[in-house]
Amino acid sequence: MLRNLLSKLGEQTSVAIVLRKIVELNFRREKRAIRELLTLRPGEVILDLGCGTGEFAPLFRAEDYRGLDIEPSNIAYAKRHYPRYQFQTGDAMKLPFPDASFAAILVVGVLHHLSLEECRRTLSEMQRVLKSGGKVLVMEDTKTERLVSRVMHDLDQGAYIRSEAEWQALLREFFSINRSWTFKSGVCFYSGFFLAHRTGV
Repeated sequence: MLRNLLSKLGEQTSVAIVLRKIVELNFRREKRAIRELLTLRPGEVILDLGCGTGEFAPLFRAEDYRGLDIEPSNIAYAKRHYPRYQFQTGDAMKLPFPDASFAAILVVGVLHHLSLEECRRTLSEMQRVLKSGGKVLVMEDTKTERLVSRVMHDLDQGAYIRSEAEWQALLREFFSINRSWTFKSGVCFYSGFFLAHRTGV
């Protein structure tokens, strides 16, 4: 019954973001990693892939940021709350951008909603739109034996939560992993990966 209630509340965009901020302590760990690893030089632009409600947009200058999400309700919320920033609806498996469009790509809590084949199509598209020498930061829900985290994963609508080793193997098909780590975001358990173009690709 509680699971059904939380699931219904999670379908309402404004409620869902408040709930996530509470259980993930306002995404402090994610924001710290973004500030540390995704600094941009003048003229560089970042793609926030699966940007949701635009929570991470204010970490960047408006002119350096593009947010994309498949859910129109998320994009509508983001545009209302962050009107200076550019957001648009789009499919991660068929990105509406030319090759080598971005100096950096941010992906937080997106890939665990995708099957293995869908992940591969998305990662291939990320590889395509990333500039040579560009950087990628991926932070994803990760399997754990911690009870509270497992309960949160059960409530999450992502059906493809993988282990850290599974994430590493998948990401290595498309990128070099410069750094990887695990962390708790509130009661949720994540793996983080700082990526670059794989040599020879």
